[in-house]
Amino acid sequence: MADRMISARSLPIVSGTTEYEALVAGLAESAIEALAIHQRRYSGELDVEPRSALIREERQRKADKAKPGETLLELFDRYAEQRLAEGRKRDDTLKQDRKVIEQFAAFVGTDRAITSIKPEHVRDYRDTLRQLPPKWRDRADMRGLSMREAAAKARLAEMPRTALSTVNKHLSTISPLFAWLIKERWDLSNPCNGLFHDKVRGKNPRPPLGTDRLNKVLASPLFSGFEADGKEHRPGEVCSNDWRYWIPLLCLFTGMRIGEAAQLRAEDVSKHDSGAWVIDIQHAPAKGQTTKSGQSRASVAHTKLVELGFVKFVEERRKAGGDSRLFPELVANDRDQLGAEPSAFWRDYLTRIGVKSGADGLGAHSFRHELADRLRVEVGLVDDQIAVALGHDQKSTTAGYGAVRQGTVRFLAPVIVQVRFDGVEFGNGGLLL
Repeated sequence: MADRMISARSLPIVSGTTEYEALVAGLAESAIEALAIHQRRYSGELDVEPRSALIREERQRKADKAKPGETLLELFDRYAEQRLAEGRKRDDTLKQDRKVIEQFAAFVGTDRAITSIKPEHVRDYRDTLRQLPPKWRDRADMRGLSMREAAAKARLAEMPRTALSTVNKHLSTISPLFAWLIKERWDLSNPCNGLFHDKVRGKNPRPPLGTDRLNKVLASPLFSGFEADGKEHRPGEVCSNDWRYWIPLLCLFTGMRIGEAAQLRAEDVSKHDSGAWVIDIQHAPAKGQTTKSGQSRASVAHTKLVELGFVKFVEERRKAGGDSRLFPELVANDRDQLGAEPSAFWRDYLTRIGVKSGADGLGAHSFRHELADRLRVEVGLVDDQIAVALGHDQKSTTAGYGAVRQGTVRFLAPVIVQVRFDGVEFGNGGLLL
């Protein structure tokens, strides 16, 4: 019977394998159960129910099948559309959320009715996820494996486990979907309630560089001459005049984010009537420019950035014509992020020159955070003012008044110029341009 079924359905099951044995056993159990039911009915038992766990599970699976348009992913897409329209979530965030829901759906059953998902299913998913190594789906040795198969392999090999904070993050993605359905008057309860790990906080430090490390970076080959592309950490005669050089300096001297620097265009740089050089950080999706807040803002360039030749670099890009992007060689990743390549490059570069060690949190963002510390120590700003200088709006009643965004050029220009960068050796064999 098993052989006929495999042949008729072209099933990828080979005789002698574990899968083949399971199929034979399942068919035998079903046949025996069918005979037993027939015998019990013949003996006068009218309301016969199967006793086989396999048969009961299959019958329950069919009963738990979602109606058309009501699978987990279909409901999530409706939820995501509403959240996007309400402005409560960004498109990129929802894309990442959908990946979690896809994984959860594959675990519990892609066609499973939402009302049939119970706390024990979420608990099973949570515990299985915990057994997996970080980014398990990207590992070559786990390609094609289900979550349960990958978890079993990870346990045997004693691989590192997914952090509890990451597990909670998954539950924090699944739970709001159920909360939304309940609000939409679906007759169900939230199966995630009570299953979050308690008192778990992710360890994700984002330290500044500090004077000593910053001096080491500025005197390193990328700023003083390197061997060749791909060997930027080795001394040589090659000079860089592209994103590798300018993006960290933009973050250091203006406080902008990596992604904001990566998407800049020549027309975004201009001289203000106060005399300060201003960089407009645009939120213009039609041009491929976005900000975290969804709003455009002005950023003021420190005089040291101008002295190092940034304005000259911008003018050269203007004269070149064509693509007005300052760094046209950067290509967005599958999440439409232009800052992904610079982020990865600088993590690697800082490691190669001996500044970064393991998961210490140092990276391209450390240049931006260095400016935050300098504004705090050298200028004397309080955190609310620093937040505005770095592009964070303060949440307050007054913030909702008027149309002008917080952090005007009149406020920023005299603040940024007061940053002295005490102890930083800009002329110590580095910064060739």
